[in-house]
Amino acid sequence: MDSIPVGRVGRILSGTDAGSFIRIQHDDESTGGFLILVSTQADFLDGFDYWVSSSSELDSFLTEAGWLIQWLDGGV
Repeated sequence: MDSIPVGRVGRILSGTDAGSFIRIQHDDESTGGFLILVSTQADFLDGFDYWVSSSSELDSFLTEAGWLIQWLDGGV
């Protein structure tokens, strides 16, 4: 997978959770892994998250989910 933009909002176009928004955050302070935030709202007031321990695990997770993600520039 190409470089995954951490901290940037995207829209899941296909696969599990199609139509939802996604943002990946590096969890430096707590675990050193990555949080994968998924929400039906662009402001992330609802939703859920996944956690992976490394960038290689993040690549595998996104591939397995079958997500085609459109990374958004600036705001939504």
